[in-house]
Amino acid sequence: MTDQAQRLEIATVRAEIGSNITYQFNNDALDAPEIPTDSGPIPNLKQVIRDIKEEALDETLRAELFAAAGSGMVGFSEAQTYASGTVGQALKGSIRKTVKSFGAVGDGATDDTDAVLAAIAAAGENGVVVFDRNSEFLVSGGVIVQPPGQKWIGEGGQRSARLKKGSNGDLVQMGSLSAISDLTLNNNGDNFTGRGIYIPSGFSQSLFRVRSVRSKGPSLEFAVDAGGGCNVVAFEGDTIDQDTVGAIKFAGDTGPHPRLFNGVWLSGGFLDIASPGAGNGCSMSNFYIRNIKTIGPVATGTALMHFSNGRFATIADTTVLSGSDLTLVGVAFSGPVHLQNMQGLRAEACTFGAGITEEFATCRFNSYSDQTKTFSPTWSQSSGAQPSIGNGSLTGKYSRNGFLVKFDLSLTIGSTTTFGNSAGPYIFSLPLGGTQNSTQDFIAGQCFDASASTDFLVNGQIVAGANSMTISRNGAGVRDGFPFAWGVGDTIKLSICYMSI
Repeated sequence: MTDQAQRLEIATVRAEIGSNITYQFNNDALDAPEIPTDSGPIPNLKQVIRDIKEEALDETLRAELFAAAGSGMVGFSEAQTYASGTVGQALKGSIRKTVKSFGAVGDGATDDTDAVLAAIAAAGENGVVVFDRNSEFLVSGGVIVQPPGQKWIGEGGQRSARLKKGSNGDLVQMGSLSAISDLTLNNNGDNFTGRGIYIPSGFSQSLFRVRSVRSKGPSLEFAVDAGGGCNVVAFEGDTIDQDTVGAIKFAGDTGPHPRLFNGVWLSGGFLDIASPGAGNGCSMSNFYIRNIKTIGPVATGTALMHFSNGRFATIADTTVLSGSDLTLVGVAFSGPVHLQNMQGLRAEACTFGAGITEEFATCRFNSYSDQTKTFSPTWSQSSGAQPSIGNGSLTGKYSRNGFLVKFDLSLTIGSTTTFGNSAGPYIFSLPLGGTQNSTQDFIAGQCFDASASTDFLVNGQIVAGANSMTISRNGAGVRDGFPFAWGVGDTIKLSICYMSI
């Protein structure tokens, strides 16, 4: 073959090879093997384009990750703003807002107000804010307002997560349907004024395992008619001024507003329902409270609240109960109890450790039971010379069960006893007044003439609404000289059961 023919053949072969390489370069699939050439394998067009894109993406990703917001591209940051429709935006809208993720320190000394407010704002209505465990968040500059439906949760339990007051005024104001759980509110009342938790209006708030302590004002207060449907469970509260400022306070009710309390601990404070209508529709069960303050008179006083299975623990102070239609079931009072301006009290299976007394002039229709107690009756007549027991004896004892009073009186004539006059019947005072609905007549007991060894049966009468009784025989009042001439050793023994005021 001539040189020219060889050169032509070689050129033809190379042209065919080049054409084949070009075809493969343009048409091979992305996953095809590289194309062989004299100088070595080469990628096809699709592979070249892929590599170019990957290199560009790699550079772009590197730049984005290097930027300040880069961590948010491979993780999630609460502080980062995400574009609409991104996964970051969806996460941010659905997860709980932790206070520390907004920059809070939580050491109890650094002011965390901005971070706390930012978390609350980010959560919005019906959202959830988490106060981080083992932290105390100091806030200042005014009340922290909880939006409607928002829930605050203390991580790690109520003594682990704490919110601390750093300025005068209320610490927290709750909205309708809002909730707080497992959180301690340090109201810092040694340094700042104001309430702990204030409910100014709205309904159906809830508090669960919450402590509101060291408050200058009430640790929890409901405005007039506020908080209907509220549930308070496992709540602890106290105040700096324990004798004058209530740990829980109702400012009053113009109608029924049921607030339900269970497991309340106020050993360092009292329950203040001393406002017109306060307590209407409310109930308190399984409680330990230092004392309770109520208000009368009946028409504008404390009203229609129910208490069960608890204790009012004060021993030194008298508990004064006023108002209307309060019910007590299984409640123990460590100190003395006095009813004043009280109407319609119902107390069942209650313990009055230091006794219970009732103001005759202002109380009506109260029912309670008390243990047998001694009573020192008075002995008098309506006019003229008055009898005097002298060196004789005049004693009494009584017990109460519901509306009924069992009363025993014993009078023994001594050598210096004087007998008053013969103009009117003897009058003996009662430990509790009789019902004002009707006059009560009954067989009362006997008068004993020691010199004749003779008993004289006598009747008794309590005029409607009176706190004293008279005795008579055969229609005539027992008095000086009747039913016999009184002398040393003679006795009057009375044992009656009557309806109380």
